[in-house]
Amino acid sequence: MRDREMAEKMQFIFGSMFLTAQKWQVMGDRYLAKDNVTTKQWLLLAVIVNLFDSPPTLTQAAEAMGTSRQNIKQIALKLEKRGFLQIKIDENDNRILRLEVTNKSHKFWQERADQDIKFILGLFEFLSDDEIDSLYKVMKKIDYKLNRNP
Repeated sequence: MRDREMAEKMQFIFGSMFLTAQKWQVMGDRYLAKDNVTTKQWLLLAVIVNLFDSPPTLTQAAEAMGTSRQNIKQIALKLEKRGFLQIKIDENDNRILRLEVTNKSHKFWQERADQDIKFILGLFEFLSDDEIDSLYKVMKKIDYKLNRNP
């Protein structure tokens, strides 16, 4: 009986994570719409800035985001048109494309940092600090497991 109850809880968690991600993406897209940026574009820029010490390749960015190289290229092309990043040919291998965030992008995100923090805080306003700490620890474990065994 316990295994069945736990399996049902796990199924709920699994489904809820997908639904939450979709709902948050819609909320993020609405929030960013006035600046003509999507949540996926924001995420790609955040991944490039926060996970890499130097401009990543399309493949590296795709792996970090858990998506295809083709998806990343489409997102990157749109960001490049807006001046948020540059797609550059690797200086050592002409077959490799690297993604470099521009100064315009850094300035854009710095100027809106306070309002972005308010948006993020709003997503979690119903949780206590202890609940956020617990959720953070759980998500770190899940992230670790997914990155160790994709």
